[in-house]
Amino acid sequence: MGDGWETARNPKRPPIVVKDPVTGLVDSPLMDWAVLKLGCGGTDNNGVTRIILDTKHFKGNFPESVMIEACCASSNVTDEMVCSVLPGDDDGSWFPLLKRTKMGPDREHEFLPSSPDSVNFDRNITHVRVHIYPDGGLSRVRVYGKPANDLSMFKKNE
Repeated sequence: MGDGWETARNPKRPPIVVKDPVTGLVDSPLMDWAVLKLGCGGTDNNGVTRIILDTKHFKGNFPESVMIEACCASSNVTDEMVCSVLPGDDDGSWFPLLKRTKMGPDREHEFLPSSPDSVNFDRNITHVRVHIYPDGGLSRVRVYGKPANDLSMFKKNE
């Protein structure tokens, strides 16, 4: 896509999609993911204040559901090291931020600390890993919080 992130249909996608009777979500291990590094050094110790996942303009190819994990990488950890930890690796560096949540077409989905699917919003984070199930597209991923670094260098001198 010109704007956003869109995956191709997974060639292993079954012709009949089965939903989990308990969660109502697609019962399939198929998914795609991307790691995003937050600007300004990540969030401070107050964590995330809200997340917006935008499926605008994805009317027929939006992901059925999305899950977000986060990590707080120290300054001596490279981006390559963060990205090399695959989904499902149990090294303790990634933790859930947003449980797997159903998405809809062509709209903004807002998640606050009080949202039922939000967890660990109070933790400091530097990276997020966005999982889409089983495939589809997102226009934007916005993670809000107070920046960890001092932003005074960006202010205009008056």
